[in-house]
Amino acid sequence: MLWQDDSVTRSDRHQYLIRLGYDGSRFFGVPPQKEQPTVALALRERLEKAAGQRARALCFTARTDRGVHAVENYATCWFIDPLDAKQFESAIAIDRDDGLHRVEAFPVDIHVHARNVSAGKWYRYRIRTDGKADDRALHIEGSLNWELMQQMANCFQGTHDFSAYRYRCSSPNTVKTLSRVELVEVEGLIDIHFEGDGFLRWMIRKLVGTIVAVGQGVFTMDEAVKLLESGKSYGAPRAVDACGLTLMAIRRRSD
Repeated sequence: MLWQDDSVTRSDRHQYLIRLGYDGSRFFGVPPQKEQPTVALALRERLEKAAGQRARALCFTARTDRGVHAVENYATCWFIDPLDAKQFESAIAIDRDDGLHRVEAFPVDIHVHARNVSAGKWYRYRIRTDGKADDRALHIEGSLNWELMQQMANCFQGTHDFSAYRYRCSSPNTVKTLSRVELVEVEGLIDIHFEGDGFLRWMIRKLVGTIVAVGQGVFTMDEAVKLLESGKSYGAPRAVDACGLTLMAIRRRSD
């Protein structure tokens, strides 16, 4: 494991990197919310049941929104003695019906922090045009212009100011680099893959909404590109639903 450190001092502080996936349909996003189920709440409950004590400084690498799924996200937290590390690491991985899956805990150096382990993220947005039941995909009826959609995806690749393709996002850094925006179609199933160094709130859902709108002929590539170049904070087509969005992986920094 990349960050596992056998030299971690376990005598006073037990720092852990947690890898986890989750079913986003069961949560109102990652961050804690009053009286709402969240990934943070579910993971905290699992951690503290396994450890028998409070999980300190729990923090996540990606703070996905309500309804967004994850195959891989990361969190960090720490515990104090007494802690049976082997028992905790085994207990945390036991499957249970809490919306989390494939949860693993790795001891790491005390300086490892969830917000600093990512060099980039890979998201997938799934669309179905075949009418098959799929609660993790956006369902679209009618034809789409595949060639125009691919061209639109190519326009979004690279380094741009994505101010126009975000929603209720206060991030001061709106310039992001997308190293991959790729469409893959197999028998009525369309996957759009996004890889980049960072993403703004609702950015992918706005980009997909634009790609689909161009494919449907209700928005033009020229309009989308002008909007991208304008730096405006409004004007993009409506964002697609969160149900089709999955965080596939965190691209990790090397030691």
